[in-house]
Amino acid sequence: MRRFLAMLLFVASCSFVAEAQPKAVFMGDSIFDSWDSTKHGGHPEFFSQNNFKNCGKSGQVTAQMVERFERDVIADAPQMVIICGGTNDIAQNKGYVSNKQIVKNIKQMVRSAEKAGIEIVLCTLLPAARYPWRKEIEPVESIRDVNRRIVRLAKCRNRKLIDFYTPFAAADGSLPEKYSKDGVHPNSECYTIMEEMIKNVIE
Repeated sequence: MRRFLAMLLFVASCSFVAEAQPKAVFMGDSIFDSWDSTKHGGHPEFFSQNNFKNCGKSGQVTAQMVERFERDVIADAPQMVIICGGTNDIAQNKGYVSNKQIVKNIKQMVRSAEKAGIEIVLCTLLPAARYPWRKEIEPVESIRDVNRRIVRLAKCRNRKLIDFYTPFAAADGSLPEKYSKDGVHPNSECYTIMEEMIKNVIE
């Protein structure tokens, strides 16, 4: 009887460890941060039901993502990390950052995940014609350029890629009102489509 109880405890503890280890960590900015908040049109159940961990931080640039990558991703030893960042760099939230440096920061996160044996999924940036908080910046061409660089990075490193730009971009490079209230952050309908794109790639 004691042996049987010990086996049950062992199985239970293993199950707890397996569940504590997220299947995927979402590393990004407010695009990810709002994803599990119903207040912003997100879908919390997408994360809870799939054992995903959301590590999006509103307003952050890619250098800040690099700084917390070890703590927020590597420490949890997930099966996979989904990386999407750079639009706040283009918005100059922390000052000017070149497109080359944006992708260099993303590459640094990729290398860290590779060393830890974590599968990597890269994402292109969502379209945006204006940033409500930085109206003087015209981001369309910068977003397109960064996305081209991200696509090249994914090919060079032989990593999975999710193209969040193409399905949503209007001809002028904006994110239509159908998918966003402010032209930058997804609404519920947009997140639903993004979720299907995620599932198609990682399942």
